[in-house]
Amino acid sequence: MFLRVLNKMWEKADVEALGVKRILESLGLGEGSLILDLGCGNGRIAVNLAKLGYRVVGVDVSPVFIRDAFEKAKMHGVEDKVNFRTGDARRIDEEFNGNVKFDATIMYWTTIIGYYDESVDADILRRIRRVTCDNGYLLILNTVNFDSTILRVGLLGTGISYFNEVDDELICVEKPIFDPLKAVMTNTWTFYRRVGRDLIFIDEMSFKLRVYTLHELVKLAEENGWQFTNAYRDTTTLTPYKPLLSNLNVAFKAK
Repeated sequence: MFLRVLNKMWEKADVEALGVKRILESLGLGEGSLILDLGCGNGRIAVNLAKLGYRVVGVDVSPVFIRDAFEKAKMHGVEDKVNFRTGDARRIDEEFNGNVKFDATIMYWTTIIGYYDESVDADILRRIRRVTCDNGYLLILNTVNFDSTILRVGLLGTGISYFNEVDDELICVEKPIFDPLKAVMTNTWTFYRRVGRDLIFIDEMSFKLRVYTLHELVKLAEENGWQFTNAYRDTTTLTPYKPLLSNLNVAFKAK
């Protein structure tokens, strides 16, 4: 079901990849640069970056997503520029065994960071540093943060549900609950199949996410091998980050 959610997001993937390219180019990383897309899902950013001239390796913990990503690469004619592998971000340096260094690592759409605890997040950042070039970059993009969560869940009230049409048949109802004391959002996604005017329950999943402020994320990264470079409101204009008005889009340079 989540693969179907990811497939829906392919509708805007080319635009998202253009935004990533803008940031990469602003940092001096043009076509031909080697990019690690960590938590790549079924490859929508990786494949579209490859179409823009980058060499990309996508890593995700889900074999289902990785199999589909290979198919997408073939469909888009970039199987020679992008590669995918199943792997765990918590051991990303072991996955590559010191055999490759990336010009930049990207994590896009609230992936990896926040799903564990802060000590694990810190360790992941250290391990990403080991697979990134000495002059390389880390981009944490389109990521939910404390400010936007407060606006969306805190001010509007816990218990509000969001109705999302995944495709013609699949409906997802999202219900977030925010704990401001721990800065943790618990999100429940309930999936239904639409049959005429009726919704038939299929399944439900819940996950917890530690949402960071910009300050907290920068501090965590700088303690684990990275130097803050810039924070953007969006990847289209690259204007400065504005609290409450955008997700996190943050660039770090390897120390």
